[in-house]
Amino acid sequence: MRAPEFAPLDQNAVIVRVISYEQKNLRGVLASPKLEKPTPFCSLTQLLLTMEELMDQSNQPQRGEERRSFSAARAVGVRPQDLEDAPQELATFQLRILFRQNASWQGSLIWVDKRMDAQFRSVLELIWLMDSALTSQEECGTQI
Repeated sequence: MRAPEFAPLDQNAVIVRVISYEQKNLRGVLASPKLEKPTPFCSLTQLLLTMEELMDQSNQPQRGEERRSFSAARAVGVRPQDLEDAPQELATFQLRILFRQNASWQGSLIWVDKRMDAQFRSVLELIWLMDSALTSQEECGTQI
């Protein structure tokens, strides 16, 4: 049994534990000092919108632009998901958002399990980084 890794968190960092990546659909749990308890997510969209709501609530990091939408803004609802019986997590990431500029995020992603890190300049680059980590798990024989 492997001892859990300790990764210190600041207020702008979150831990993303991925439980499932079946057909590139991300499921897992989001943990942050800003949350009372870990919050499950069942899609990439739900993860990103939950994180955006957290940053808006604390205004850290500050938003560079006003949010645009087709209708009035509404609160992002996080649907509770029973993940306690889920298999062991596939990957753990520490995500740190440094800036919210140009209607996107800039920051760093640490793949805790492999002790690798990378910088990203947009949410799309963040998605590519997470996909490359989770896809490499699949190539190594891990069932996803």
